[in-house]
Amino acid sequence: MKQPSDEFTIDFFTQPGRGRPRKATAKSAAQRAKEYRDRQRARKFNFLRGGRNETA
Repeated sequence: MKQPSDEFTIDFFTQPGRGRPRKATAKSAAQRAKEYRDRQRARKFNFLRGGRNETA
């Protein structure tokens, strides 16, 4: 058993979590889908404002 004051011995009783750690600011699937739809909508009507080839 590990002593409470021991800071150098590896703790064999707890295993690290599997996979990538979770982010504190993770978005839900609905939030990602809404942002995707907003980007698609802005891209669809971009030609009305000049689009990419505004200077050409």
